[in-house]
Amino acid sequence: MFSSSIKKIDFRLGGNYLTLEVPPFYVNFEKRAFSSIMARKSIIKEGVVIYVYITRHRQIEKLLLLKRLHPDLFLPDDLKEAASAIEKLSPEEFNGFVRTLNLGDFIESLRDLERTWKYGGEGIWLKRTGPFTLYMIIIIKEGRWTVRPAISKKVIEGYGFEIPVDTQLKEAFMKELKEGELEEIHDHVETHHFHLTVESLERCAYLAKKWDYYFSNKKRWKQTVFIL
Repeated sequence: MFSSSIKKIDFRLGGNYLTLEVPPFYVNFEKRAFSSIMARKSIIKEGVVIYVYITRHRQIEKLLLLKRLHPDLFLPDDLKEAASAIEKLSPEEFNGFVRTLNLGDFIESLRDLERTWKYGGEGIWLKRTGPFTLYMIIIIKEGRWTVRPAISKKVIEGYGFEIPVDTQLKEAFMKELKEGELEEIHDHVETHHFHLTVESLERCAYLAKKWDYYFSNKKRWKQTVFIL
């Protein structure tokens, strides 16, 4: 059981049909990095653990709704026509669209989220804690979307980012990396978790879209054990 010195932070994007999107992760401020609590050999006694919950119901419709509410969100080409049509709706027509698809709870959940996570533009939410900034980046591919975290620290260049890669693709992924990006590799049998320092949040999104084991090849992580 977590002691009182553990701070739990939730990121919830969606009001219903929520799923714990990835294993909860511990924020290692010393290394400016993350580590899954599922892989830790010792019990965490202090620090910050983050839980990311994402709706998996009507994902395309909610993505289009998110685009209406945050016009700077980038969408793939196959969704731009639909997004344009929703953008042109009058306020009354838009409210009808929301009621018809029962998406009001998603709007409310977004408002609740943005009371504690500031929307920074382009599908990125952030929370500052001391000299550190935590980021949640929306990743979009083929009408599917998810969220992945990154971290930065004042006066230190780059962003800490972790990505799980299929073990069989380890060598191919390493060829994708730029000089200086790789910090550590952890072997989790079916995946290798790469701890990186990258130059931009756009680079995080690019790598996750192409290589993230639980998103790029549609192998969604499933919670199989009880987690506090």
